[in-house]
Amino acid sequence: MPRLRDFQGIEGQDFFEIDRGFQSLLNELLTKEELEPVFNSLHHCARLVAGRWNDLAREASTREHRPKIMKLDRVGVPVEQVDLGSLTRHLRREVAEFGVLTNARSEVHKFAMVYLLAHNGEASLNCGLSCTDGLIRAIEACGSEFLRETYLPLLLSVDTPLAGAQFVTEQEGGSDVGAIESEAVPNSDGTWSITGEKWFCSNPDEYFLVAARPAGAHAGTAGVAVFLVPRVLPDGQLNKISFKRLKDKLGTQSLPTAEIDFNQATGWAIGDPADGFKTLMSYVINASRVHNAANASGILHRAFLEARNYARQRDAFGGAIINYPLVQQTLISLLERCWRSRVLTFKLAALIDENGIAPTDKNQSMWQRFLINLAKYRTASTLTDSVREAILVLGGNGIVEDFTILPRLLRDAMIIETWEGAHNTLCLQIVRDAAKSDLIDHWRGEINATLTRWPRYFLSQTRARFEQTFKQTLEEVSADRLADREWSATHARRLVDRLGGLLELAWMAGMALRPAEQDATAALVTVAAAHTLLPSLRIFEESGFYSTARHWAALIDEAPVNAALDNL
Repeated sequence: MPRLRDFQGIEGQDFFEIDRGFQSLLNELLTKEELEPVFNSLHHCARLVAGRWNDLAREASTREHRPKIMKLDRVGVPVEQVDLGSLTRHLRREVAEFGVLTNARSEVHKFAMVYLLAHNGEASLNCGLSCTDGLIRAIEACGSEFLRETYLPLLLSVDTPLAGAQFVTEQEGGSDVGAIESEAVPNSDGTWSITGEKWFCSNPDEYFLVAARPAGAHAGTAGVAVFLVPRVLPDGQLNKISFKRLKDKLGTQSLPTAEIDFNQATGWAIGDPADGFKTLMSYVINASRVHNAANASGILHRAFLEARNYARQRDAFGGAIINYPLVQQTLISLLERCWRSRVLTFKLAALIDENGIAPTDKNQSMWQRFLINLAKYRTASTLTDSVREAILVLGGNGIVEDFTILPRLLRDAMIIETWEGAHNTLCLQIVRDAAKSDLIDHWRGEINATLTRWPRYFLSQTRARFEQTFKQTLEEVSADRLADREWSATHARRLVDRLGGLLELAWMAGMALRPAEQDATAALVTVAAAHTLLPSLRIFEESGFYSTARHWAALIDEAPVNAALDNL
């Protein structure tokens, strides 16, 4: 690209067609019968994401189209409503009509569509999808006949698209759900009156899951119940809620996030109030964390695509910058992070297909809870840095709002990090779970299963470093250490990063074993991931990762690669 004016963006491409790594992963996870219909659906979705939905999301994110509170309608009647704007409403309806929540053949298929949608950032879509999905799961699993008959059709309707929300956080408690102060008082007709302030109310559209404490209930999480609170009651009367203001957020700016007062608002308990926290975590928060991981993976892949596209076209210092080793290393780093994020997220989605979001088997439930918390943390914790690295490939053009989507993705990435559990909270929960369950034994079994199938001649250096790190980790993570609260609190993030990194590598190596003779891409990306994740004192060694340099261009292009893999 000798002149910047000749630059061509990637809008309009089929993002699924050019995502060979994701196709390879889905080939591993889907049955033969599922492959063709799911791939056809994802091609259709990806073309919309890169085309019409990309344009709508871009326009809806501009300042003049941001949401605003409506207290009164045009004749002065109270409405207490958020005006999302015509562009966002139109985009939401089209996505709902496409059937992300209604036409998915499986959890893997659903989260694959979420992953593709996230290529446009949050776009006032993916939070609504997540919250609506969680509310549907909770009502299906625990809701009364009245809730199932009255509100499930509305939550699935294209006339009220993506209109579910979950309001848990309060000003004082923050991430501490047990500190909730909102109170619920039972009424004689079986409803409840909810009173209190909710501090972060994202997607405040029509149907709200509200966490509150029944009068006289226990302190802490044991006393938390969840309720369905609609903005408008079934008789058409406005519920007793009051919007205070919308947050002026760093990112996800086309998505409204409100502060709301509930003033004896009418609600219906979702399940037994005594099981409220269990319902909240099992069906709502856990689902949202998987959505969050799929979103992070999609944002990361879009960042990689944007950086690669620019590097292919930009000439500097006598050549296209994509040929420079340092730029190639940045792109390889983004690519291997994307592969790791996807394998963790979609192996988890496949387990949810197999066992449900809330397995009845205690050990399986604990394993999936570990993976859900791990996936949310691992995919989000490096996302902002990854998008920033992609921006730097574009140089000054990377920070220009009307040149690239990357500034918006950077802002949204920061929100992805803060939503659905702070990093420290998630890591501490994982360590607490490990101390009281067979979680480490299950994790060890997953790693050993890969090592059993991993020949010593295949990626021999990577395997040796992997096995050494695995053994060292097992030696250091004893039951006594896990039970030591001070040790766990100090080392929680380091421990979870080690557990997560080794599991991601094991699952990637498992993928690499199968197609290596026809295509070495998965194997070479596994080597790159190992270079990032496994400790090494020889930072300038020519073997391993750096010996794959002759294949970097093909890896970045996501083209099939033939390579000798024994001594890597």
